[in-house]
Amino acid sequence: MAIFRKAKPPEEAEIPTASMADIAFLLIIFFMTTTIFARDKGLKLVLPEKTTEIVKIKSKNILKISINDQGQIFIGDKPVTLDQIQPILKERLEKNPKLIILIKTNEKAPYERMIQVFDQVKQVPKATRVALGIIKAGG
Repeated sequence: MAIFRKAKPPEEAEIPTASMADIAFLLIIFFMTTTIFARDKGLKLVLPEKTTEIVKIKSKNILKISINDQGQIFIGDKPVTLDQIQPILKERLEKNPKLIILIKTNEKAPYERMIQVFDQVKQVPKATRVALGIIKAGG
């Protein structure tokens, strides 16, 4: 007589999870070491050393570029466009090489506008003396 064996139910497959934490940790380390982190981009400025000495500058040696709260640009009291800044600066720097460019921005003006003006000034090779200032809103 034949002996029949009872068929065993198939065992369910199990995924070993004992080393999952190790694998996840190794993956985190791998991606952290291979990722290139983007550096914050900002204005590259070389700032002078701090001093308590007060330097007096003649008004004829200062070219004031103002930006009002609506983002309008003025050189002195004359309204100008972005495209007009470079030719005016080149002309004024030819006349006065000691010229200091002062960019004064209203605190409520769009930040982008100040950057646009600063970029225009930086493109003039002789414009090496640039100062930034703020115009307080309401005052």
